[in-house]
Amino acid sequence: MRELIKRSIKDTAVEPYCRWLVKRARGIKMPFDLVKNEIYDRQAAEVIERVLKGSSNAIDVGCHKGQFLKLFLTHAPQGHHFAFEPIPYLAKMLQTEFPSVEVYNYALSNKPGEVAFYVIPEAPELSGLNARIFINPDSPRQEIVVTSERMDTMIPKEMKIDLIKIDVEGAEGLVIEGAIDTIKRNRPYIILEHGGSSSKSFGFSSGDIYVLLVEQCGLRLSLLNNWLYNGPSLSKLEFMESSEWYFIAHPAN
Repeated sequence: MRELIKRSIKDTAVEPYCRWLVKRARGIKMPFDLVKNEIYDRQAAEVIERVLKGSSNAIDVGCHKGQFLKLFLTHAPQGHHFAFEPIPYLAKMLQTEFPSVEVYNYALSNKPGEVAFYVIPEAPELSGLNARIFINPDSPRQEIVVTSERMDTMIPKEMKIDLIKIDVEGAEGLVIEGAIDTIKRNRPYIILEHGGSSSKSFGFSSGDIYVLLVEQCGLRLSLLNNWLYNGPSLSKLEFMESSEWYFIAHPAN
């Protein structure tokens, strides 16, 4: 019965609430957003499993500790993979753990240069090109200088890219602008985190992100679970008004 209930609510709108209530009942006081993150991560893993074949090539932007990079190597072991991670100690760890991957200690953006990057030591996954003091405002920030590059100059033009994952704490507009040629040329699947307020701090509205991916690059935008279950893609207004923050840009089915 328990497994039947799990299957019946999987990837539905009620799943986050049910999982949160179960955790609370077990004495696990996990914030609701973290419960949703667990679901998004599972859905992203399912997307990666479906999209990547043995020799597919993929790019992980904002690689952190390599959670999704491991999936790239699992499902596309003969592929050529790239990872971009601005935090030096994480990039070094990735280079050691994933010797077959091209790991760059860079922040991808829309222009090359040297830029300020704000590390939150107690929550490095929230670090980024903006201090984002509205998140954990009492947590210390360590400002470092990192190299920024454009994806279009880093990825060989002759290489077919099948999938890109972007998780850069609001800077996805900068990454996409610097990857326009790569995206137009390859029309890859793109798993991206996007929140309207975080993106606005970099000068990009949700509408701007939609224009870049859909109107300029010819992709469609969907919620992860909609893509997994052949649901409809999002209109511009639906994307702009969405309260979710994980999406997939994809070619038309």
